Amino acid sequence: MNNSGSQQAQDFNRAVHRKIREQNLWNRDVDRFYREKGGDRCVRSTCDGNKKALFIGINYKGTSAELKGCINDITNVSELFCRRFGFNNCLYLTDEQNDPNKKPTYNNIIDGMKWLVQGARPGDSLFFHYSGHGGTAKDKDNDEVDGFDETILPLDYQTAGQIIDDVIYENLVTPLPQGCRLTAIFDSCHSGTVLDLPYTYQCDGQIEVIENDMRKEMFKKAMDVVGSFIQGDQTKIASALLGLFDGSLSLNSSSGTNNQQTIQKRRHDADVIQFSGCMDNQTSADAKINNVSTGAMSYAMVSLLSQNKDFTYAELLTGIRQIMKQKKFSQIPQLSTSHPMNMNEKFIM
Repeated sequence: MNNSGSQQAQDFNRAVHRKIREQNLWNRDVDRFYREKGGDRCVRSTCDGNKKALFIGINYKGTSAELKGCINDITNVSELFCRRFGFNNCLYLTDEQNDPNKKPTYNNIIDGMKWLVQGARPGDSLFFHYSGHGGTAKDKDNDEVDGFDETILPLDYQTAGQIIDDVIYENLVTPLPQGCRLTAIFDSCHSGTVLDLPYTYQCDGQIEVIENDMRKEMFKKAMDVVGSFIQGDQTKIASALLGLFDGSLSLNSSSGTNNQQTIQKRRHDADVIQFSGCMDNQTSADAKINNVSTGAMSYAMVSLLSQNKDFTYAELLTGIRQIMKQKKFSQIPQLSTSHPMNMNEKFIM
């Protein structure tokens, strides 16, 4: 769950995220946000159709990047979700398997994503779980205004490269029809917006929501001022520049054609929900809990959903955060969606 991007990029991200927090760009009236953004007009999946799941766990055994708990995550999450939610058509990609087609290599992961969404129809429920290293990579198509894509690292990342968020979106989200549900869990570093969805919810005291296009405009304003000619401590530069902002950001102001194209690109009619172990600028813990190696996000999800009770999305996100705080993890779990969420809805799959 390492970061493969530069330390300067991390520092700059943290500075901008801190300023976003200080200027109260997160909206705490999530019910009003849902109504005003037309969440009730979005088509939800009934989740009573076909159920397919793709589980990916990578321990990178024998390498300098070795992790301990990722395959345990897959075992625990798959057993629970298949039993409780009825997933009976499952593909497992883990690095302890002997079959080369079941190794979590770059090509096998992409093929697995294509398998998951193939033939998807309204009413279906698809599930994707990834536990492994996450990182960042230099953005090459200018749709990440902070200049970095979020990534996951396949087993062969040193030769095949990282899988960037644009590729994940293209293979997991783009092919889905309206009314089809995809629930995805990323227990990895820098995973907050790895599916490039337009809305993000988090709980750090109380539940709040932000439009990622608004957040990205703030990054763009900072980057436009910084420019490539400035050298030095990017954290101090970002803090100084963002201190000039008055918080009055508008998507219709000086965002330009490039940002509008990004906004349209990220919107999708499918019913997509992503749980992530942390914010984009945070790392996720590869922990040992009760003497068992596990990812913090996976542990929290299993702990909650093993209980014989129903949860709303608000209760689930709050419960995940509470468990992480109890276990002394500083990371803030997030929920990103393709449409505004009624956080009082029952969590179903």
